[in-house]
Order: sequence, then C-alpha cells, then structure tokens
Amino acid sequence: MTTYATRFGAIEVPQDKRWICAEPMPGFEELREFALVRLAGQAPFIWLQSLEVPDLAFLMADAACFGLRFPARDADPGEFDAPPCVLVILPQAPGEALRVHRLAPLLFNVAQARFLQRVFETDQVTGEGVWTGRRSTEADAAWHARLVEFQPPPLQHAASPGVRSVGRGSELAVP
Repeated sequence: MTTYATRFGAIEVPQDKRWICAEPMPGFEELREFALVRLAGQAPFIWLQSLEVPDLAFLMADAACFGLRFPARDADPGEFDAPPCVLVILPQAPGEALRVHRLAPLLFNVAQARFLQRVFETDQVTGEGVWTGRRSTEADAAWHARLVEFQPPPLQHAASPGVRSVGRGSELAVP
C-alpha cells in the first residue's frame, strides 16, 4: 500500500486498487497510473485520481446518470465489464448545469484493472448528456471492490445548503 498526498488529503492506495490507462488520454499522454476514489457523500461521482501527479484528479460518473449509451466495442464486447463513465465538467458559476464529455467515455476492464478513453461519433451516442440521476445496472461487486473509499478531513469553511464539497477549496452544486 502506498500513501499519496492528493488535493483531498493523504489517500492510501493498495496495489490491487491501482488502474492503468491502457492508451494515453489526449492531453495527458504521460500519465498511466490512477486510482478510482469515491469520496464519502459524493455518490454517484467518482474521482479518477492520478498517482503520478497527485494534484490531478478528474471527476466522473456513470454515463447512465446523464442518460448516455454507447455502442459495444467491435473487438470483444466483454472486454469492458464496468459501466462506461463520462468526465464531468464542473460549473464555473452558480446555477450552471453540470456538463460531460458526451462523446469520450472512459471504458473499464475490471479484471485487468485497465481503462481507456474512447471517442465516438455523434451518431453513435444515444442520449443528450443531461442529468437523470439513474445509474447503470452493469456495475457489480468486482467494480466496487476496486474503488478506494475515502473520508476526507473536514473543510475549514461551511458549505452552503445544497452544495457538496468535491475537494479542498472547490464546491459542486449537485443537480
């Protein structure tokens, strides 16, 4: 087990909860090792935490939460055995809606602890990418066993009603 100093505080990541990015993510080609961190009270959101750049974490959620569906992969439909996840773009101003990278989900192979980002054409994606709150039925115990559960230390300031903390110094108004 290794401890990482992240934007959320010190997080212990066991070897069996590390993920490898199988193909470089555009713009982050040098990053390969990650952990999936679920912060207490932030379900259904999960953080894709870089283990190489501890201050870098991407917020993501099950694509079904945003009403999105993607075609099965051509090569081996069983290769990716967890729900596709989309990267969430945090609102910049109060009242703005959550947005997602609609055409570029992350696909996960739980058995091999590998993932990649796949880009689809607009006509291949079903759904508008609008928050529905519904989750996929594909997630299973093996997927959940590979998540790092983390209770962040309390923040120094009080959050507004209806606003959840998503990291030190940042807030997310959950729809």
